[in-house]
Amino acid sequence: MECRQSGLSDYQWCQRQGINAGTFYNWVSKLRKSGYTIPDSNSKTEGAATVQDVVKVNLVSGNVPGPVVEQNNRPPALNTEPAVAAELVAGNVTLRFFNGADQNLIRCAMQCLGGVSRAW
Repeated sequence: MECRQSGLSDYQWCQRQGINAGTFYNWVSKLRKSGYTIPDSNSKTEGAATVQDVVKVNLVSGNVPGPVVEQNNRPPALNTEPAVAAELVAGNVTLRFFNGADQNLIRCAMQCLGGVSRAW
């Protein structure tokens, strides 16, 4: 059958041919009951066919905002509760370093974010 060899799902093929999908499946059922061998749909074995469109993407040139680094300049609190000493926002990632954070932990986190090992 042409529809089963098209690479499209049955529904997509019917849409392109202007055929009601219910009518199509009704005829497939009648033909099978009459003893005809109807191949299975490719979409059952290969997944649904995808339609790909080509779209133009305009790349932004010029000023692209970089990562934001904020530092807590408040004087250290007298209590022992940890306070955020620095916050780094890069895209959808936020890193908060608390007072007393281990230098190796900070170094490792910065290296993971983008290879800032040269700063150490």
